[in-house]
Amino acid sequence: MARGWPVFVVAVVGNAVVQSATAAPFATPSTALAFVALALVSASSCGAALIVIVAEVRASASGARRSRPRWAEGAAAFVVVLAVALAGLASLWLVPPAMTIALGVLAGVASGDGSTAFAAFRRTPLRAAALALTTLLAVGLLWIGALLLGFFVTGWLAAALTWLAFGALGTALLSAWTSLVMRPSLFVSPEGV
Repeated sequence: MARGWPVFVVAVVGNAVVQSATAAPFATPSTALAFVALALVSASSCGAALIVIVAEVRASASGARRSRPRWAEGAAAFVVVLAVALAGLASLWLVPPAMTIALGVLAGVASGDGSTAFAAFRRTPLRAAALALTTLLAVGLLWIGALLLGFFVTGWLAAALTWLAFGALGTALLSAWTSLVMRPSLFVSPEGV
């Protein structure tokens, strides 16, 4: 993660700026064309930032200098944005588990070898369980903090602060999940004996 910090900062701050700009008009949820357009810009910004972050996590984890995003990273990022958004529409309580699962999926894409974070539960179950609980707790606390922030700070400033916090935490957690996925197994499989 240390190698990719300039890219991470640009992606997180850029997304926060776009998100705060979409909140600036104070558009209320409706089927009006202006609100739908702002929602599409917001989702596209999230997806684009995720694509850049996942590609950079993959490059940093593999030791490459820089990496161009792959189509799989783009597809995974937009599916994750859609899934988390739908989970949030269904129930606020579904957002932390949805984001935890999404980070696991993105870590599998960032690992570059097709494995998923769920394979880490087989190789290092205690570390994977601890990271899953940490992710749930961190995302849950940040989610509650973002909801409370809406009571005291509104508009573009609240959006900017929320997206900066979610971007920074999400990048750190994605790096941790990717590191766990790429960690070699400590146990020798029976086939290897």
